[in-house]
Amino acid sequence: MFATALSVTECNTKQDMSRWTRAHADVPGINWSVVPGPGGTMIIVEHEEDRCTLAA
Repeated sequence: MFATALSVTECNTKQDMSRWTRAHADVPGINWSVVPGPGGTMIIVEHEEDRCTLAA
């Protein structure tokens, strides 16, 4: 089962990733995934529900 994506964020630098992580640090659960993007970037996909509750 896959969760519905709420938003997608592209991080071009380690500082971008750190900023995003700090901004979402107080949100309970794990509702995001990181996938490789073009040119060495990172794509953060925020999901509708906590990934820990998803069945394989």
